[in-house]
Amino acid sequence: MSVDRPMRADARRNRDLLVAVARAHVRTHGVTTSLEAIARDAGVGPGTLYRHFPDRESLLAEVLQVESDELAQARDRVAHEVDPARRLDAWLAEVERHMATYRGLSGPLVGALDGAATPLGLACQEMVATTERFLAEARQAGAVRAEVTAHDLVGCAAMLAWLASTGPAGARQADGARGILRHGWCAPRT
Repeated sequence: MSVDRPMRADARRNRDLLVAVARAHVRTHGVTTSLEAIARDAGVGPGTLYRHFPDRESLLAEVLQVESDELAQARDRVAHEVDPARRLDAWLAEVERHMATYRGLSGPLVGALDGAATPLGLACQEMVATTERFLAEARQAGAVRAEVTAHDLVGCAAMLAWLASTGPAGARQADGARGILRHGWCAPRT
């Protein structure tokens, strides 16, 4: 029988420091930043980093936890929007903002959309589930085409986050693509 022991204070400090340094690195250098550089800047060896985070995805999932908490707060704010189509649109804007938090994040998140057993996959499950909830409400109100899926919408938000991250021209492209996508999921007006 395995008993989980509380983490020692020094191990907890190392873990927290690794996450803080990783957040700064990922913001500056993107999701492909050097794990060894993160360990070095945190003042620990690579072995310590890998003891806490066995792979890049595990570290990214932990780094995203703060933003995930903020996304949950946004979900609660968006839920109060009266019009179901506006609620879905506002939620998708929050998902896009969340994915754009770190340069290059949209790619790993899209890759994790189907990987429920992975750390990033678990984070994506909540995003897709919330999208599905808002999508179902908008569909019930007749505002969304029947074939539109939550998975597709989250993928579109990731694409917009990626476009916007490519610089000033990308931001303009993202604005244009956002308009096309928003009209694309709407049900035809009769």
